[in-house]
Amino acid sequence: MVAAKSIYKRYSFLWMLVPALAIYTMLIAYPFVSSLALSFFKWPGIGPKEYVGLANYKNVLTGYMSREFYRALGHNVIFFILSWLTGIIPGLIFALFLSAGIWGTNFFKTLFFIPNTLSIVIVGFLWSLLLNPQWGFINQALKIVGLGVLAKPWLGDTTLALPTIILVNAWRSMGFFILTFLAGIVGIDREMFEAARIDGANEWQIITKIIVPQLIPIIGTLTILKVIWSFNVFDIVFAMEGTQAGPAGSTDVLGTLFYRIAFGGLGSSDVGMGLGATVVTLIFLIVFPISIIYVYLVEKRTKAG
Repeated sequence: MVAAKSIYKRYSFLWMLVPALAIYTMLIAYPFVSSLALSFFKWPGIGPKEYVGLANYKNVLTGYMSREFYRALGHNVIFFILSWLTGIIPGLIFALFLSAGIWGTNFFKTLFFIPNTLSIVIVGFLWSLLLNPQWGFINQALKIVGLGVLAKPWLGDTTLALPTIILVNAWRSMGFFILTFLAGIVGIDREMFEAARIDGANEWQIITKIIVPQLIPIIGTLTILKVIWSFNVFDIVFAMEGTQAGPAGSTDVLGTLFYRIAFGGLGSSDVGMGLGATVVTLIFLIVFPISIIYVYLVEKRTKAG
């Protein structure tokens, strides 16, 4: 009896995990397992399910759905590359300027971060108005300053729509990258800068030889986060182009493809919850290994102090 009480006291802390474990199971684990299981069935959303084995994966990867799938996957890859170039690099540059203590630093920090606090739906709606080809502010401003030749149907051109959405997304998230880099720069030992200046180093050499190398772990972490976010992107495309991801599918990503397949919509070769679950599972198989790398890097940085 005494031994039982001792064991109970030793492991009583496990009871504190029960609420969190229950919520995690209900909101994450069960939906994931259910979605994984559903990918092996053909099911329109109502009625009995028909077991089809790996047929859904075959249809998506090599069958009649493959064209839509690989087109959307390619757009996700483009989304990552352009998001990295328009997000992380400018974020680092702006952070370097702000870390120099220029006039109005606090004002610019606030200015850059405000878009990050806005709902993605509001951002999408706002920029859809600004980019309207007929009366939108962007085209009107270009015409006023004599650059009317640059006025374009930004969201109606198959070559411009996706880059435009990526730039809008970069505008919204810029503040996050700037503040992250600023935190990293502030954390660098000031004595390193003083020693470099004593040795005759100029500001450019301090940036390239001291600051940037010290920020490489942060750049790596942000890059991995960018990959995860880029392959899970849906809301900004949905807000600016709808479920059809127009024009002519030029902004279609895996998220919008899943939405049309699972819940119906013009432009998809087939509709079904099983096919939709298959697309979600494939997204998971892409993102999960990258997430593991991210967790490993975070743990490694934490242990290194």
